[in-house]
Amino acid sequence: MTHSSGTARSLPKSHPSQTPAGPRRIVAVGMMALIAGVLAIRFADRGPSAQHRGRITARIIPLNAEREGRLARLLVAEGAPIRIGDPIVTLSDMSPDGKRERLEQDLAQLKADLDRALAQADLDLEWRIKDVNAEIFTARLQSAELLEEKYRHEIEKVALADILTSNSTALWMPKDSVFDAVVMQDSENQQGRLSTVLRVEAAANSADVCSAQVEMCDEQVATLEALRDSLPERVRRSVGVDVVERQIQLAEDELERLTTERGEVTIVSPVIGQAGIFLRHPGDFVRVGDRIVEIFDDVHRFVVVEVPSSDVGPFKVGQEFPLTFPGDVQRLGRVSRVAPQAIASASADETSVRVHLEPVGLLWPHVPIESQVVVSVP
Repeated sequence: MTHSSGTARSLPKSHPSQTPAGPRRIVAVGMMALIAGVLAIRFADRGPSAQHRGRITARIIPLNAEREGRLARLLVAEGAPIRIGDPIVTLSDMSPDGKRERLEQDLAQLKADLDRALAQADLDLEWRIKDVNAEIFTARLQSAELLEEKYRHEIEKVALADILTSNSTALWMPKDSVFDAVVMQDSENQQGRLSTVLRVEAAANSADVCSAQVEMCDEQVATLEALRDSLPERVRRSVGVDVVERQIQLAEDELERLTTERGEVTIVSPVIGQAGIFLRHPGDFVRVGDRIVEIFDDVHRFVVVEVPSSDVGPFKVGQEFPLTFPGDVQRLGRVSRVAPQAIASASADETSVRVHLEPVGLLWPHVPIESQVVVSVP
C-alpha cells in the first residue's frame, strides 16, 4: 500500500466563466460616449450662460402732509409691509404758532372796518335818497302841470268846434282864451271863421304835445323810483361793505377750521406696499405738500437691469428670463420695457440699455427694495 509523501496538494479554485460582451452593448456604450463628447465640445465652445445683475424696485407712492402741523409719531417701521388704510404717522398742533391769534386780530379789525363802512353807507344813502325824491317830486309836479294844460287845450278844442258847428265866429280878447272870447253871429265874417278853424287845430296839437310830455314825465318817475329802490345795495358796494363782509366770512371759516383741526390727525396709507425711509422725524414741522415717507407699491414691483448694449439682443419685450433672488430663490421675469436709448456705463468704451422685467409665474419673494437680482441668459 503506497502512502503519499509530504503535504497534500490543494486543488485549484474554480472561477466563473468570462463571457465576451455582446455587439449591442458595445454599440450602446459607444453612442453614449459619442453624445457626451459632442455635448462637452458644444459646452466648451459656448461657455457658461451670461448673467447680468439688476435690482428690484417698485412704483413709488409719496405720502405727503395734507395739513400743517408737527410730526408727533411714526406708526410703522421703515421697510415694514403695510396695507391700504394702515396708519403711517400722526400730526399734532395743526396751526403754526401765533396763526390763530393773528387771525383773531384780523377778524376784529375787519369787523371794525365793516362798522365804519356801514355808517358811511347809511350817510351816503340818506342824502342820495333825498336827491332822488326831489327829482321824483319835480317830475310829478311837471306831469300835473302838463295834464292841466292838456285838459285846457282839449276844452278849448271842443268849445271852438261847437262854435264852428253853429256857423258862428269868435272875437278873441287879449288873454287869448276861449272863455274870454265874444261869440259873433255874423256868418258872413269868413276871416273870423278861418281864424277859429286854425285855432281848433292848434289846440289839438297842443293837447297831443302835452300828452307826450306827460308820458315822458311818467317814465322819468318810474326810472327814479327804480333807482331809489336799488340805492341801498349800490351804496353798500360803493363804500366796500360787500368786500369787507366777504373777508369776514373767509376769516371766520378759517378760524373754525383751525379750531376743528387742533389736536392729532392720523395719515393712512393709500396703497398696499412697503414703507421706505422716513424723510421727516418726530418733532419736525411740516407744511401742506411736504413729503414724509415714500411707499413702495408691492403690486407694481419690477426688476431693473442695465444690460451692455452689445448683449441686449436677447432682451425683447415679452421674453422670459430666469431670476435669482437673495437666498438663491429662483423665479421668472418677463421683459416689459426696453429703454429706447442707451446710456453711458461705468466703462467708457461701452454703453448700457435699461431693461424692465415684471413678475411672471410664481410670486416673487418678499425682499427689500433695491436688493440685487441676477438675470440669467440661457
